[in-house]
Amino acid sequence: MARKEIVITALIEPAPDKLERFKTVTQEAISWIKANEPDTLEFSLYETSPEHGEDGPTKFILVERYASYDAVLQHEKSDNYKTFFKKVTEEQLLAGAPVITRGGHVTGFRR
Repeated sequence: MARKEIVITALIEPAPDKLERFKTVTQEAISWIKANEPDTLEFSLYETSPEHGEDGPTKFILVERYASYDAVLQHEKSDNYKTFFKKVTEEQLLAGAPVITRGGHVTGFRR
């Protein structure tokens, strides 16, 4: 079976008083992923704000890109993944459940 990239996006609304803590916990996880998951091709966090044309509470868009579905499974089995979600849950870092989508590339380009 040929390798096919998988992209996962998550729209995340942090708890208003936990914004900086959420960024810190996420950056810690991203640093580990970069060093230990070569088939994780991208793991980027974007922040919405009025300067980007967004109103309302701050939200984050998480973009994850994997070389294959097997890479997704490896990522989700890692202790880092489990630790991240444990911190997010125990510290109540989110205002609600994230909206998560998964898909594969159809057409387009990257620069």
